[in-house]
Amino acid sequence: MEKVDILIIHLNGEKIIDECLSSIYSNNKDASIHVLFNNTQDNSINLVNSKFPKVKKHFTKKTIGFAEASNILAKKASSRYIVFLNNDVIVERNWLSEMLSTIKSNKKCIAVQPKIKSYFQRDCFEYAGAAGGFMDKYGYPFCRGRIFNSIEKDNKQYDDSVRIFWACGVCILANRDFFIKSKGFDESLFMYAEELDFCWKANIFGKEILYSPKSVIYHIGSFSVNTEKVNFKKEYLITRNHLLVFLKNYSILNIIKLLPIRIILEIISAIRFPTKKALPLAACLFSLPVILIKDFSKKRKFVQSNRKVSDEEYSNLIYNRSIALDYFLKGKKRFSDLLLNN
Repeated sequence: MEKVDILIIHLNGEKIIDECLSSIYSNNKDASIHVLFNNTQDNSINLVNSKFPKVKKHFTKKTIGFAEASNILAKKASSRYIVFLNNDVIVERNWLSEMLSTIKSNKKCIAVQPKIKSYFQRDCFEYAGAAGGFMDKYGYPFCRGRIFNSIEKDNKQYDDSVRIFWACGVCILANRDFFIKSKGFDESLFMYAEELDFCWKANIFGKEILYSPKSVIYHIGSFSVNTEKVNFKKEYLITRNHLLVFLKNYSILNIIKLLPIRIILEIISAIRFPTKKALPLAACLFSLPVILIKDFSKKRKFVQSNRKVSDEEYSNLIYNRSIALDYFLKGKKRFSDLLLNN
């Protein structure tokens, strides 16, 4: 099998990094693994040194965001293909070879996502990624197998290899050359939505992202984020980043048409979930003008100047309605309830 560099960012958690690396090596004995210890404070480094001596280790002196850490590791790698893999994941046999087979099957394909299932409920998809990501026309992402908090059981209903709009950062196999030339993940996002931004950019550049159903992994989820302590920061980053990704990648015409409704939907969400959404949305709307003035225009210019296809040319990957309204008002809670581009 062709060599692939597996890139893992680790904050803390000896048990999860042990289980993750053991899982990889049990299925890929000669795996090339890079671990970036992101200001790690527990005994994880000593554990990896003693138990997994072949792992290539990198270190930061302060905690940095997922996007920046991923870009650092991508530059350290040397293989044609790289895998961004979360540290709270275990993999099944053939997980890597199946993704390699998928990416090589299509010359336009620059990234692949496996089937992502729940670590705790092995018969269910996992919230993050599930069976591949899509988006509605207002920029709200969802997945085959998971819409908002409705998660489907895996009954092999999504066992077809299809083109998807975005691949989840829990596990992405990517063409390293394209990743670096397209400037990788946007480090200003820090964390959340960086994979959506990268994949949207890839679609604009005329490339494709595929789903590989025979590649299966299991994800614990949100291990590195203490949601009780950083709930405000998390909600702020999610709201802000998705709006920035919307503004960076859509054409001007679509921004003019869709942004007012997107803002209205955000306000409705804040009214419906005031304790969770109201303050983060207010902070987001207050900070956005400063961010847009600072360096956002250069990033948007890079994307739009390298555009190869119009938004309409990948509209079959976009749900042409509001996923939020259809979910909460019409009860459409399964991917099969939706008709994309309809």
